[in-house]
Amino acid sequence: MNVHSSIRQLSLPSSVEATLRAKMVIVLLLFVAAVQAKEIAIRNKDFPQLKEKPDWLRVCRRDNPNEDNCFKKMFEETFPYIAKGISEIGVQSFDPLRIESVQVSRGSGALTLSGGFKKLNIKGPSNTTVKHASLDFKSHALSFDLEIPKLKIDAIYNLKGNVLLLPLVGDGDVTMVLKDVKTSVVTKFSVRPLPEDAIFIEEMKVTFLVGGMRIHLDNLFQGNQVLGASLNLFLNQNAIEVIAELRQDLEYGLADIFTGLWNELFNKLPLKLWMV
Repeated sequence: MNVHSSIRQLSLPSSVEATLRAKMVIVLLLFVAAVQAKEIAIRNKDFPQLKEKPDWLRVCRRDNPNEDNCFKKMFEETFPYIAKGISEIGVQSFDPLRIESVQVSRGSGALTLSGGFKKLNIKGPSNTTVKHASLDFKSHALSFDLEIPKLKIDAIYNLKGNVLLLPLVGDGDVTMVLKDVKTSVVTKFSVRPLPEDAIFIEEMKVTFLVGGMRIHLDNLFQGNQVLGASLNLFLNQNAIEVIAELRQDLEYGLADIFTGLWNELFNKLPLKLWMV
């Protein structure tokens, strides 16, 4: 049975079908992004700044940090270290990034869901390639372009409620893979005494493109194999359209994630250690 015949058996209007494929992924991605950012932002607030320059920290000129791609090199050379964690400043490993739980509560409109996700495991951030990075102290601007070949998210979900005309009850494993992720980030920062002067990102705008997405939720619709398989297949066959519909919300979530992640690093790197 193909997805279109399965959807027809549900007697859903075409407008309902289009909304359904977007709403399911909104819950899975947007809540993950928001809670992930919150946890990253607070993890190392009580740790001290670096006292001495480590070997991996490249030094650039403050009046022209982009000379000879110095800041870009400094930026990309930090990835192997933050991937495995920098214990002395409380930067925890982010590959895999582990989140204990995400609660979901959405109780109005066409989508009503309660429950959440547990044991989230996100693999792939350390494979990031820095395509561009620049830093300007005169305009207080920091920007970078990143490419990530694949992000894989595994979790356990437990949800109940209604999605449009359909009752939704499910608990089990969920797997999601995002491929060929391209992200551009533009920020405004200040220099704050933390206690030594360091970069603090104040504002961030993120744009991104995703080449493809795969998603699978086990045990949907109280174990109804036909409905569960049809919805998973329908989401995957329309992945690009789903991502396009979610793009604005996901860019907002990614801005939170990156703001927390990069403040966690830059706040602990006194400028005097890497700017001359």
